[in-house]
Amino acid sequence: MAINIEQVKRRREIAQPRRPNFHRLKRHHPILKTLLLAMIGILIVTGAVIYGNHTQWQTAQSVQKASHKAVRKAKKQPVVKASQVKQVAEQKSVKPDYSGTGGLSSKEDMLKLAQSNQAEILRGHVAVPSFSISEPIYEGTSNHVLAIGAGMNAPNLKFDTGLVPIFAHNMGDYNAVWPYHPTKFSALQNMTEKSIIGKDIYLSDGHTVYRYKATKLDYGIAVGVMNQELAVENTGQPKVKLIACLEDQEFWQQVKASHYTNFTATKRIVLTGELVGEQSINSLESNLKQQLQ
Repeated sequence: MAINIEQVKRRREIAQPRRPNFHRLKRHHPILKTLLLAMIGILIVTGAVIYGNHTQWQTAQSVQKASHKAVRKAKKQPVVKASQVKQVAEQKSVKPDYSGTGGLSSKEDMLKLAQSNQAEILRGHVAVPSFSISEPIYEGTSNHVLAIGAGMNAPNLKFDTGLVPIFAHNMGDYNAVWPYHPTKFSALQNMTEKSIIGKDIYLSDGHTVYRYKATKLDYGIAVGVMNQELAVENTGQPKVKLIACLEDQEFWQQVKASHYTNFTATKRIVLTGELVGEQSINSLESNLKQQLQ
C-alpha cells in the first residue's frame, strides 16, 4: 500500500496542538487595549455619577419615606370637595397657603416638614402610571404641602372644570438607579413628547376618577411665562397641568455657587392633559385604584 505523504502531514497537524499566532494577537493588541481602556473609562464615569448623586437620591428617598406617614394619615381622612374647603379649614384650624413657589430647601428642613403632623386639607390623588407617579393632592402649595405630596395653587378648583394646576417638587432624583427611584414629580424631567403624549393622567376625588390624555409637554418654560399662562381664564376643554422645577445646568450652577443653600429654579416643566372621561373609582383595576386612594 502506498503511503500518502500529504495525508500523514495533515494527521500530524491535527494531532499537534496549535501554537498561538502571536503575530495575529500582536496585530489586534491595540484594538483590545483601546476597548479595555474605554470600558474602564465608562465604569469610572458611571461610578462617579452614581457616587456624586447618591446623597441627593438618599435625601429624596428619606423625605418620601417620611411623607408616607402623612400619606397613610391622609388615607384615613375623606377627600374634601372645593365647596367644602372653607368649612373644613375652619374645623381643622387650617389656613390654606397658596404662596409656595416649588423651590427646595435643605435636607434638614425638608425632613422636618415631611415628618410634621401639621394638618392639611386632602383634595384627592394624582397618578401617571406610565412614569410611576402617584401622589396625594392637598389644598394650597405651602412648603409643608409640597414636602408631603402635591398641591393646588388656587382656591375653588374642581377636577372636571376649567384648568387645574398641580404643583410638586422635582427632588433631583430623576436619574436615580436601583435601589433608588424618582420621587414626587421628578419623573417629569425624564419625559419627552414621544414618551408621554397620548398617555393617561388620572385625578381622583375619592369617588370619581377623571382620566386625562397628555397633549403637551413644556420643557423649560420660564416661571414668568408660565404664571401668565396660568392666569388666563380657561373656558374650553377641562385641563390639568402637572408642574415641577426644571433642574438644568443653569440651576445646578447656582445651587453649587450658593453652597447648596439656594434651590430656586427659574424654569418649569409643565405637562398638560385634556379630560377624556370619568368613572367610579370602584370600577378600576386594583393596581390603579391603589394609586388613587
